Amino acid sequence: MKRFDLRIYIDPTEAEIFLKVLRKDGTYERLTAVIDTGAAVSLLPNDLLELVAYRPSQRTTIVIDQAGIAKQAFQALEGYVTIILEDHLGQISQPLEIRTWFADTSHALVGFSDLLDRAVLHIDMPQRSGWIEIDA
Repeated sequence: MKRFDLRIYIDPTEAEIFLKVLRKDGTYERLTAVIDTGAAVSLLPNDLLELVAYRPSQRTTIVIDQAGIAKQAFQALEGYVTIILEDHLGQISQPLEIRTWFADTSHALVGFSDLLDRAVLHIDMPQRSGWIEIDA
């Protein structure tokens, strides 16, 4: 398993990694993505639809009901993209195809399907250190 360092923040409390998404022109669009252990699927902004190479899933447009106090729902376009993980030290993974949702958001989230579900995630908040290990 290859280890990638995360950037850990206290306020707001989050862990981040760089995510490079394959573009239609063969280059990669670099984003900062938040690790979200509560997200079933990774989430990308709709703005990327014009730039990135994606393969629509059979479900294409779906409605996601969020649990919790807010009880919100949002629509998303479901598809598959090729990504590369990169940490602040410049280490990069092999290309990975993951399922993702494109939605009306300005933030990228890394979720379970095809990514966190095959990784080891370690976060040490008192030391402000963390990493993700993945066969990549």
